[in-house]
Amino acid sequence: MKRLFYLLFCISLIGCGEKKPQKPANFIPDEKMVRILADVHTAEARVERSLAYPDTALMTFNHYQNEILDKHEVTEEQFRATYRYYLENIPEMDRLYEVIIDTLSVRESLAQARADSAAKQVVAPTEAP
Repeated sequence: MKRLFYLLFCISLIGCGEKKPQKPANFIPDEKMVRILADVHTAEARVERSLAYPDTALMTFNHYQNEILDKHEVTEEQFRATYRYYLENIPEMDRLYEVIIDTLSVRESLAQARADSAAKQVVAPTEAP
């Protein structure tokens, strides 16, 4: 009787195990998702910096997001399904966001270098005759 109880207990524990989420059929590859999310976060930062009214900001952000998805040739359904997969699989989301953060850091460094270069050209001293 104890063996039967022990066996049923073990089977019930195995049955209660956490299932790993399945990738959707229209899953966006990691590299492409990194580029999309980096673009989305950049657009979000632009909107937050420039618009004060929440309704206008939301409409502008939605417009930018649609442009980003079109640029990467991804449907909103694909994007949402892939993002939902990552929300259900936090370790993979963490790994993905490590790459996104690196990508955004590189973009920021390049933008800063361009801004510094442009500022030097504007402020460059002229030679005296």
